[in-house]
Amino acid sequence: MINQFSRKQLLIVNMTAIILSSILAIFAHALFPAEVNDGDFDSIFVKALGFPVVATLYFLILFAHCTAVTIYFGNRSAIKISGVKIGFRFGLSFALIYMIGMQEIVVEASPVSYWGFDFVKYQFFMGLADALPVLFLCLIIGYINISKKEEHIYKNNILNNIIFIFIIAITILITRIIGYKTGIINNNFSQYPVPCIVWTLLFGFLLGFIYVYIEPFFKNMKYRNVNIIFLTIGINWIIFNSFIGLIFKGVMPQMLLRSTVDIVVLYFTVKTLEIIRIRKSTN
Repeated sequence: MINQFSRKQLLIVNMTAIILSSILAIFAHALFPAEVNDGDFDSIFVKALGFPVVATLYFLILFAHCTAVTIYFGNRSAIKISGVKIGFRFGLSFALIYMIGMQEIVVEASPVSYWGFDFVKYQFFMGLADALPVLFLCLIIGYINISKKEEHIYKNNILNNIIFIFIIAITILITRIIGYKTGIINNNFSQYPVPCIVWTLLFGFLLGFIYVYIEPFFKNMKYRNVNIIFLTIGINWIIFNSFIGLIFKGVMPQMLLRSTVDIVVLYFTVKTLEIIRIRKSTN
């Protein structure tokens, strides 16, 4: 498919896909049940530009990152599979970040006054409104921009992956709980400790899963972990978290802090596990 377009045409097609996906996300948010009062948003960005403009710019930036990652790393993939399959893996990874990330127990960032079924339902639909467009976007971007052919199937060691994911989840859980207890990370842990622990563990498993799910693409890259953890997962998680900071006054530093802590912990956990694995194989 990539050979059918000139570089300029390809750029226009990609930009159009980003814009259409952003419109789809905005439409989905408007369609799904929500009881949000725009007057509650008091950030300097909302006051200066208005909520619709801020939301639109947010989605354009978020989806532009998803597009750039899919094209750049997809075309350099160590495994030769179709562009659609590469797009699906990246798209599913981003979609899961939005679905699970939206469930973080921060009740005051939602129109619901307490954690419970209403909160979970509301956050589920909001996450779905982000997840479906990004999955659609990455599939289209992969199909148009990546000219890979089916050559071989990469085989993973399932047991090693399970252990890898489990250790990452536990590390994220321990770090986050320390952050909750010390007040470094602000959420509703004091009111809802069990839901917070469950969500944190689930989120840790998600980060571990995404790492092993897309890691085969990066096998032949010099800075593999930097590309996976910081440039792919990290930037996307930071942008996603920043939305609350874009619409609520004084929240941005906390949003940046919690997402940065998650990514740094993930990076050092992966590096430690790899060092242990290398030493064992050497011995």
